[in-house]
Amino acid sequence: MCALGGKLKVTNVFVLCVLFLLISLGELTGFEKVVLWGHKLHSSTHSYIHNAFYRAFEHLGYPTYWFDDHDDVSNFDFSNSLFITEGNVDKNIPLRNDCDYILHYCTPSKYAKQFKAGRCINLCVFTNERTIHSGNENIVYFDKGIYRDLQSRSIYMPWATDLLPHEIDKIKDKVPSFFKKGSREIYWVGTTWTGIYGNNNELHAFRKACEEKNVKFITLSFLADPKLKGVSVEDNIELIQKSFIAPTIVGSWQKETGMIPCRIFKNISYGQMGATNSETIYEFFDKKIVYNPDPYQLFFDAEKRLETFTLEDLYELMDLVKTKHTYLNRIDTLLTFLEVVKNL
Repeated sequence: MCALGGKLKVTNVFVLCVLFLLISLGELTGFEKVVLWGHKLHSSTHSYIHNAFYRAFEHLGYPTYWFDDHDDVSNFDFSNSLFITEGNVDKNIPLRNDCDYILHYCTPSKYAKQFKAGRCINLCVFTNERTIHSGNENIVYFDKGIYRDLQSRSIYMPWATDLLPHEIDKIKDKVPSFFKKGSREIYWVGTTWTGIYGNNNELHAFRKACEEKNVKFITLSFLADPKLKGVSVEDNIELIQKSFIAPTIVGSWQKETGMIPCRIFKNISYGQMGATNSETIYEFFDKKIVYNPDPYQLFFDAEKRLETFTLEDLYELMDLVKTKHTYLNRIDTLLTFLEVVKNL
């Protein structure tokens, strides 16, 4: 489990920079292959996170595999693997002494030997400082939006865009062909649900504003529509680019805790300006995106900002995501932290 809370401390920047450099030279990895375990593509919302890891590790040149509890892996050589998994889908994951593990909300006792050997870390979602530091003295600052707790072997970070840097550059070349072309549609590709973690009320308010301005708000969510089998990365990019604006609207839980969903990074990298009802996301992007806590009013604020929003403004945001918020960046951070844990 990931501990929450604590006082902010500053880590040794020089040591971290050296570790990042060593990782870029391939000197810290210690594994020969990468295994994503569970959440096959389009089977859940988390599958898109696994897919982004898969694409990034393949890009880095690692042999990368994707299994789940239903696969027959009796003849597969898992030696010297890096496993990435999540607590709802790790029932049959191989537990080995020669492998490393990145766990997202898994049961710690299951991996007790791996934790003891320094071969296991917890990957937790980023939340705001008020939430993440509540009652935990072990939390220290790692990088912007990233914190670590060495005692529990936990690192907190936001997700990222699923695109690679060179893919964002290709979209930048294409942006003038769709930028501010007068679309009257907005596509919401992703989660729509009720309950404590839900966002239906917020989306309803935003939809109301769309209707008042004769803009179609079209949702594509396999949680809401079981017949929908998922949307490919390519189709998602096209739909977001066709949209009048592409908001990142969070529900009350995400808003209060400051969780940053991957949607904001994706939408910007796909060529949209960024608009949200989350103050945490607004501040994370140094207030360079559109923000209003009221999803209804957010539409009108975004519409007004779009009038003066320039290609240069968009390219600045896209470059920020390209350099700081891809899964290549997240992998660097995770491997750095794993190396720190191994050397405790």
